[in-house]
Amino acid sequence: MRSKKITAAVLGIVLTLGLVVSGCGNSGTSSDGSAKAETKKDGYQVVNIGFPSAGYQWAEGALAVAEEKGYLDEYLNPLGYDADLIPFTGAAPAIHEALVSGDLDYAYYAGFAGIMAKSNGIDTKLLTVTNFGSVWQLAVSTDSGITSLQDLKGKTISYQRGATPQMYILKVLQEAGLTADDVQLVNSTIPEGLSSLSTGAVDAAVVTYGQADSLVEQGKATILHKGVEADPDTFYEPNVLTGRSDYISANSDVTVAIIKAMLNASNDIISDPEAFYELSAEKSGRTLEQVKSVAVSDVQLGYSISLDDRYVSSLKNIEQFELDNGIITNQVDFDSWIDSSYLEKAVQEYQESAQ
Repeated sequence: MRSKKITAAVLGIVLTLGLVVSGCGNSGTSSDGSAKAETKKDGYQVVNIGFPSAGYQWAEGALAVAEEKGYLDEYLNPLGYDADLIPFTGAAPAIHEALVSGDLDYAYYAGFAGIMAKSNGIDTKLLTVTNFGSVWQLAVSTDSGITSLQDLKGKTISYQRGATPQMYILKVLQEAGLTADDVQLVNSTIPEGLSSLSTGAVDAAVVTYGQADSLVEQGKATILHKGVEADPDTFYEPNVLTGRSDYISANSDVTVAIIKAMLNASNDIISDPEAFYELSAEKSGRTLEQVKSVAVSDVQLGYSISLDDRYVSSLKNIEQFELDNGIITNQVDFDSWIDSSYLEKAVQEYQESAQ
């Protein structure tokens, strides 16, 4: 199995050309819904699964383990398919372009992004929740005088609007008994926020785990709040696997095979979380300490492949947040978006094979 390594610049050109071609009457999708009918030299048809990346090739969670341990090969190869896990440094927007153009068959990313895609008219199905937790943290400058959440009042905070960091910081403020009107929120990318934090241009910044460690080591910042250590019902977010509706309807066996591979990987994670943390550190380039800093204490809750009510309820709360804050304008019909039939079949077949 291979991982395509696409730079942001090249990816933008490829996706732009793909969208232009689709506007000329060629969607790039074959009549059976498969993405561009791409085949490998060994004859396998390629299944393209996109995931957001901070510059590394590790997809995180069950999908990454399924690739690393060969479970995707085990379930897909007998069907004549092989999976490419494609990292997108452009995160959700780039993934959504690739779904629209037919360059991706599946997306493996935050529920926040999956809801945005569906609300904005991208025809996907929610296939399963893949993990549940929070990687977000609030770093504060040591010169800011901030030692408690209440000290955030009147301070300048960097965050990324229109994405999970926006939801995270508003929940942090709510926990402190504050609102957005009590602080000065500055919309910027995470790298820009870190740079501003290091120079004192902002007092605090929303970051993901590990990103502020160098500033902490230099004595320039401290971590004031960690989502993973806060109330799960408030701060945890499901990651999801979604698929292009046309593709999965024409290739149901492929979808079932991918989910079975992740079920196998999930069992490995739950049975030996320490081995999973070590593998994640090795493959992602993060330290073991960084990986474990966002580890969910209840691994069954954090890494089950499931569409349980708790996860779906969390997704609906995220949708309401996006509606309330003008991030999306169209409500998602969860009854039609969720298709549990593939998960149910995968669970049944996986359990039968284990007997």
